[in-house]
Amino acid sequence: MDDDFPWDDLLDYIEQGKVVPILGHELVRADYQGRSVSLQRLLAERLAERERLQVDWTPHFELSDTVDAYLEKRNARVFELYDRIAGLVRGLNPAFPVPPALRSLAEIRGLDLFVTLTFDSLMARALDEVRYAGQPVTREIEFSINQSTAAQAEALRTARDGSAVVFNLFGRAGTKSDFAIHDEDALEFIHRFVSGDVAPPEWLLSDLRNSHLLVLGVHLPDWLGRFVLRAATRDRLRTAQRAYFIARENAPAGSTLAEFLRRFGRETRIDVFGGDAEQFVNELHRRWSERNPEAARGAAPERSRDEPRGTIFISYGRENLAEVERLHSAIEGMGVDAWFDRTELLPGDYWEKKILPQIQREARLFVPVFSDRTAGRNEGYVFREWHEAIERSKKIIGRRFVMPVVVDPDYCGDLGRYRNLVDAFPAFQDMHFAHAPGGEPSKDFREILTDEIRAMRREEAR
Repeated sequence: MDDDFPWDDLLDYIEQGKVVPILGHELVRADYQGRSVSLQRLLAERLAERERLQVDWTPHFELSDTVDAYLEKRNARVFELYDRIAGLVRGLNPAFPVPPALRSLAEIRGLDLFVTLTFDSLMARALDEVRYAGQPVTREIEFSINQSTAAQAEALRTARDGSAVVFNLFGRAGTKSDFAIHDEDALEFIHRFVSGDVAPPEWLLSDLRNSHLLVLGVHLPDWLGRFVLRAATRDRLRTAQRAYFIARENAPAGSTLAEFLRRFGRETRIDVFGGDAEQFVNELHRRWSERNPEAARGAAPERSRDEPRGTIFISYGRENLAEVERLHSAIEGMGVDAWFDRTELLPGDYWEKKILPQIQREARLFVPVFSDRTAGRNEGYVFREWHEAIERSKKIIGRRFVMPVVVDPDYCGDLGRYRNLVDAFPAFQDMHFAHAPGGEPSKDFREILTDEIRAMRREEAR
């Protein structure tokens, strides 16, 4: 099916953890009470019946059609509809089943962050059923225009257990009326998301903007679709080096949105599948299963030994590898996870997807390694890491984040020998430099590490 589609490239990206699916209403379809129907169409029909509306249905825009028809009524007020629609969702008996397409997506390991433009919890339910034996493990985060302080704090919390995450960009129908039911709602959500008036989780934004996008079953007005894709992109579309894989019903390669991306996304790759979103998911699942037969049978995926992890991130130049290996062993011997890359010869996309998020959100302590040999360098990923760590440190108050360490055995506290590094990173001037001669932490350094480890454990116990 559509053998010209770059399936192998997409599967490679998925295996590298570099793909984020963006899900639309087309995928939220299942057999319900004797017919195949989307949740959007079902809710739209029931709302129209309740309000005695005559609606001209547009496929994939049924709820918006119903809202438009309702607003034609005299004295109609749109804010009344949110509670009614949320009540219709809660009142479905039986509950709407998990669509087969979402279940198939949940089975594809390597897809761990999902962005949904629907206001239901069906993707989270699919992940819980497929990956976690029905236990409510999947983390659901809803973007909300009127988010409470507690909800914001929960959204900003970084998950460390590796569980899947579903992000409801247009809100979620629940006990509050804060989700998108028409185009103006969607526009407002995107405006707040992009403007920062309501700050999205920084860790999630980093993952989203450092990944390729798999746009499935998304039907939005063309102008709004452009806003959504721009919100999910770090740089201007014309300079963004990323790929968009698009599948939806009646989405020709020459569609307005695809042509817009081709014209203005000069560094962007766009591939449009010749079929609907459900057909695409079925074919993707089949090809993924053939490539990963053990995982497809339910075997837990083995964690790559090179996958970044660790509470303490050691940042170094390859010229200090021997010392860093000793430093790493010493830190882990103190009972805390530490991580460092053993090659430093990284492709840019790997660095942005795997390394950058560790620095921006995962690491509790960042340890840049100084030496005479590092001072003799003038380029390398190590300096990008230092820059990102210093930027993050500006947002942290009340605790240490960056802790420089010198591995030269004859270091005696004089930073003059590293003047070019300190001049390039002035923030280091006000920091205490630890000493680990040849990679072996000094007594003072061990005491500092012990204090930091205790602080970490107190935080985890809260």
